[in-house]
Amino acid sequence: MRNYGSGLEKERKKLLFPFIFPALLIYIVFFVFPAINAFYYSLFDWSGFTSEKIFIGLKNFSELFHDRYFWVTTGRSFIIVLIGGIFVFGLAMIFSAFISSGIRFGKTFKNIIFFPVVIPPVAITVLWSFIYNSSWGLLNNILNSIGLASLVREWTSVNNIFWSMLVMIIWTYVGFYLVILMSAIGKIPQELYEVAKIEGANILQVYFKITIPLIWDVLTVALVYWGIFGLKLFEIVYSFTGFIPKQSIWTLPVYLYIIGFGKIDPIYRLGYSTALSVMLFIFVMIFVIVSRKILTRETIEY
Repeated sequence: MRNYGSGLEKERKKLLFPFIFPALLIYIVFFVFPAINAFYYSLFDWSGFTSEKIFIGLKNFSELFHDRYFWVTTGRSFIIVLIGGIFVFGLAMIFSAFISSGIRFGKTFKNIIFFPVVIPPVAITVLWSFIYNSSWGLLNNILNSIGLASLVREWTSVNNIFWSMLVMIIWTYVGFYLVILMSAIGKIPQELYEVAKIEGANILQVYFKITIPLIWDVLTVALVYWGIFGLKLFEIVYSFTGFIPKQSIWTLPVYLYIIGFGKIDPIYRLGYSTALSVMLFIFVMIFVIVSRKILTRETIEY
């Protein structure tokens, strides 16, 4: 007998490359090649707007390790990932626990929480600038009405403006991760929940003993994605305090953009800015590798 199965498999393998090649070519041209160029340009003292480039080797990297702004902005980026992540996933898990328990209007509640995700980041910052406005903002009017007028200007002070921005970031993106968790929860057989209820388990016991273990793979991917997103977060930070972001909220992506060409009085140090972007790439890769190593568990099948 002829082995039709092996012949079909060979035909599939022949078709694989023609289908993958266009996407692979686009990825190489628009992602791999620019990344390699970034490593190359980080070795030069270059403004980015002239043909003259002075090769300086690793001096840009040596300089950034002594750059106070590099460490401060990097710290803020990791605060967004860690502190912001705790609240984003904490709230997403609480909301998903109650919605999956079958409360009334659960889908409507989920859609309302997700709504900020579809709003452009710049529009989000404009909305929150109205909320935080020290003269007529919604938040400050509420504080005045309940006798907390002393806190009115604290939200946008130099010491607190970063944390005010972090509140906005959490509010904006918690809905996105809620939808991811709910999509994973929707695939869990309802029989498992019915048995747990018969056994007398409450909402928290059901969530942590059944739901979390069964959606762990999806939760891991979501956590890694949040880490990458948080480290690279740019638009919402850059536009939060107006045309030029205040120095007290700079994150690493904002700092490298400003060093390159993002100020009213341009600095034009694209070589040094590219070195900063290389470090950002390294931080992202370290985060992905470490988090995947820590979070990987044996898959539970159902």
